[in-house]
Amino acid sequence: MKIVLTHDADSIRKSFKHIWQRRDRFSGGDILLSALRARNLYNNIEDIVALEDSHGFHSTFFIPAFLFDVDEIVDTLKSIKKSGWEVQLHYVHAPTQAYGLFQIQKEYFEHRFGSLEGVRSHNLVAKEQTLQMFRKKGIIYDSSYRRETVSTFDLYKVKGELVEIPIGAMDTDIFGRLMLNEEEASRYILWKIRKAKEEKAKHFVILFHQESYRMKGGRLYKELVEYLANKGYEAERCIDATKALK
Repeated sequence: MKIVLTHDADSIRKSFKHIWQRRDRFSGGDILLSALRARNLYNNIEDIVALEDSHGFHSTFFIPAFLFDVDEIVDTLKSIKKSGWEVQLHYVHAPTQAYGLFQIQKEYFEHRFGSLEGVRSHNLVAKEQTLQMFRKKGIIYDSSYRRETVSTFDLYKVKGELVEIPIGAMDTDIFGRLMLNEEEASRYILWKIRKAKEEKAKHFVILFHQESYRMKGGRLYKELVEYLANKGYEAERCIDATKALK
């Protein structure tokens, strides 16, 4: 079984007031560095890439067109893409004029990063009409469904050639909904990986938001990557797993 590492980017910068109000999420050292403007606690893309690179892993980053100013990190994203990381669209769904707003996001993304192949919807908004829209616009894969919703860890085809990549474990479910501490979360993720292996799944998809990397909970990602490397797991990007299915 191969591991598919993924990261959504919902934000890349917050005010110090915002950070101070949530100071229990961060280490004292990081808060001090943030106060001195020596470290941006919400932009961790390069740190994540360095961690993965040290273990020979590559991952997929889903980047939005609408949630923040992408131009602030466009050079970083182009650089990591050239180095083997995957950059795809974090689609922001709207209840009205969804088709037109998706087209705006797609064009915006492709203007900066080239052809769009994969999508993950912000807040995991997944609908029949949304998948149909992705297929009509030539998208290769979507990764907006939880494993629990579709009852499989493995990739499968929907709407013709569109591939669905179910999410096996996500940080916001683990920490924001189940309210697990880091020790409990570690056991939970490893239990789900074992469960996927027992079901003879070919892939297990992990989602940790890039902005959570220095937060309580999110910092577990480093430990998780080191565990996977030590156990000899191979990591794939979403597009690699998709092409293997095709």
